Amino acid sequence: MSASEHDEPRYLRIQRILEEQIVTGKLPVGSQLPGERTLARQFGVSQMTVNRAIQELVRKGRLYRRSGAGTFVTDAVQPLRVHGVVLVVPYAEHPQADTYLREPFRAVRRVAQARGLTLQVVQADVSDYAEVARRHAHGALLFVAPPNDAQQALAELWREGIRFVVMGASWPSSLFPCVDSDNFDGARRAVEYLLSLGHRRIAYLNGWEGSTNCADRLRGYLHAMQKWEVPIRPEWTVQAGSDSHLSVGARQQLTDLLIRAERVTAIFVAGYYLALETLSLLRSLSLRVPEDISLVAFDDPSSAAHLNPPLSTVRQPLYEMGQRAMELLFEVLTGCDQNAYCQTIYLPTELVIRESCARLE
Repeated sequence: MSASEHDEPRYLRIQRILEEQIVTGKLPVGSQLPGERTLARQFGVSQMTVNRAIQELVRKGRLYRRSGAGTFVTDAVQPLRVHGVVLVVPYAEHPQADTYLREPFRAVRRVAQARGLTLQVVQADVSDYAEVARRHAHGALLFVAPPNDAQQALAELWREGIRFVVMGASWPSSLFPCVDSDNFDGARRAVEYLLSLGHRRIAYLNGWEGSTNCADRLRGYLHAMQKWEVPIRPEWTVQAGSDSHLSVGARQQLTDLLIRAERVTAIFVAGYYLALETLSLLRSLSLRVPEDISLVAFDDPSSAAHLNPPLSTVRQPLYEMGQRAMELLFEVLTGCDQNAYCQTIYLPTELVIRESCARLE
């Protein structure tokens, strides 16, 4: 053994040997590597050293891992033979009917059809992600609006070499690729618009607390209030408990804010369905929009312009989100270095001003 070989870190030597075997065809495309323990005995090194060498080859696109199945040799140009696109959605969501998911789903379907790929929708909890990845090892995985507590499970899949993209959710540190609307900035702009109209007692009706989007919108609300040096009362933040309806407690808290002597003068709502619930509550209290209460909400389905009054909203680029997520997904699948794509692409939102907000005199 030469001095340079002696000085070479052991994991790099194992990596080099395995890579040579792949290039020369001793480990053909699609073949499964022996287990790490077997390789450690074969090379006379620790299992940790073998694991590090394999991780480097996964990063380079020479190998890929199927959760629960093992490590396999890839084609360096096309690491995964994609048979179809798999949309992994939360339970109780239907991407073709949901106001939020309908447009991204339409974009995903169009891109998949253009590439001649099938499209499958799989409903799954976070605890099911590893099994979904195993069952769809030859699918292009697109995780749609995963909850906040999915970050660790997704990071583990990514470290195992499973390639995917997250659409409609994001975290402060990008451990894997995400495409999302800029929920923070959209909320900030909506609240600053209300502040510019003279409102200072602004309530925020938040959606499901497990949503990364709602967490970002809450941050946007707080940032705008602090920037304008408006004291924030804890009771002004109302947790609806859901993205679609007000819980009993949330309805009572919001009612209390609306009937007190110094009631709130404006409400920023995290989602469209919650805005409809809020409008119904305001009518039951004989409060008029915008004469008594100004209202602005996230999401802008076509019906928002036809409400009475037409609703001011934050419009998300939902179709573009689906389209960009699919573009990124195929970049991830065909790239040699999967970690080059560990980033979040934030798409800008648009503040749509209609007639549900009034200037305070």
